[in-house]
Parts: sequence; structure tokens; C-alpha cells
Amino acid sequence: MPQEKQRSFYQAHRLKGSAMRFAFWIGTAAVAIAGVAARAETPPPPKDPLTRVIWDMFQMHLGKTVCTNGPTSVSAIRDKVIDHLNLREGDAVTPKALAIAVWALYPCPFSPDRPELRPATSKDMEGVWVFPEGSQKLRLGPGVSQPSPFGSLPVKCDVVGYFPNGETRHVITGAGPSSCPYQRAMDFDSVRKLPAVASWSLLRDGRVSIRRTDVENYIEEWDIYAVTSPFSAKGVDFTNGDLVAYNRRNLGNENGAATEFRHLQKLP
Repeated sequence: MPQEKQRSFYQAHRLKGSAMRFAFWIGTAAVAIAGVAARAETPPPPKDPLTRVIWDMFQMHLGKTVCTNGPTSVSAIRDKVIDHLNLREGDAVTPKALAIAVWALYPCPFSPDRPELRPATSKDMEGVWVFPEGSQKLRLGPGVSQPSPFGSLPVKCDVVGYFPNGETRHVITGAGPSSCPYQRAMDFDSVRKLPAVASWSLLRDGRVSIRRTDVENYIEEWDIYAVTSPFSAKGVDFTNGDLVAYNRRNLGNENGAATEFRHLQKLP
């Protein structure tokens, strides 16, 4: 981000109730991201500073670390952000606080703020879990050019274990001629015979911290939710007992942007 634009982005602004009349469709804004230079009819950025920050967030991050569950308006998003931050008329708020709120409310691929989900407990999480191949398309935002951790190579097998003693294991491999060797929880026993270097703990219900002894200053935190009733989203079916997880904190990401998503199903 250019230095001048960055200073502007993080400059503090004050709420103005009269600005809440501004609205346009996010779908139109998304189209304008690709065609702003060629389309004179593209709606201009809002003049209200608070709404402008939200507008800029969607211009820069839509489909990468910011997603909506369907068409919505900037005014509706603005109202939800104000409610999330518990702001009142005349309150001061920084653009950084607004950006963090947008990332919290609108992660990719969909918001966890839905009745079928609740923050996971340690009992919900204990076990061995697979990230199904059919759900891998949701790992990264739809606007991210790299479809998987292996670049253009799809993920064949992604299995994570959370065990009662705080031990965690994670195996991920790219596509190959053979199927994923971990079809049952007991198949993961061979992985657990390797030296343990990672551990997990709950900072609070739903927020999981991963620590590693083999990486200095390692940071990894996830927001994990348990599915309490079946639902479908983005072409994927989620069933009772599944987990959905958002990677919310890593080295270099202290703003809560969800940089990776997991759909986990428990192995028998």
C-alpha cells in the first residue's frame, strides 16, 4: 500500500449519522474492481469517511479475506459494523478498528454468525478429523489465485488430530495416484509415533492456539465452531458434529483476517 494511502487509511475519523444514507450494491462494487479504469459509470467512492473505509476494504479484499453470504449493501454492512463495535453517535473510531470489524464479520467463505454453529469446546474437538476433498475449494477465498498450499496441485489428504493431552498432529499431502491413507482414526497412530512438536489449547471456547517447539516465535490461532444442525453453504453440505475453522492469527496477521478455512469431519 503506498505510504500516502496508508496514512489516509489509518487516520482516525468520527461517526456522522447523516452519512448513513449512502448505499450501493456490493455486487456492483465487485464488478467495478476489475473494470474501474475502463468504466466511467462505476459508482464513485463514498465521501463519508466511515463508509469509505468499509468500501475500501471490500475493494481491496473482496474474495480474498472478505466475503459476503449473498448480495448486500454497503449501508447494511456499515450498520452491522457499527453494531458490532457498539458505536454511538459522536464516538471516535479508527479505520483500523473498522477494518478489523469487517474481517471479523465477513470472513471467507461465509460468516460463522449463523444459528447452525456455536463455538467449539475441547470435547467437540477431540479426535482425528479429515478435510474432505469436496470441501477443499473453500480453503482459500474465491479470489485467491493460488488454489491450495501446493499451488496448482490440489490437496489429496488433509488430516488433523486434537488429542486430550494437548497433542496435535497435522498431515497434508498433494494429489497423487493413491487415496488418502487415513480412513479411520486408528490409521493416524503411525503419525503419533513421530516426535511431538505441536500442541493445542483453548484460549476460550472456539479460539484455539497452536504452539510448536520446532519453530521460533510460532503463532497460529483458529476460531473453530461445531455444527449443531445440518446446513449447506457454497455448494458444500455440513452435518451435525462437523467442525468449521477459520485461521485468524499468524505471524504478520494480527488483525484477525481469516486467511484459511477448514471443514473437518470426524474419522470413525
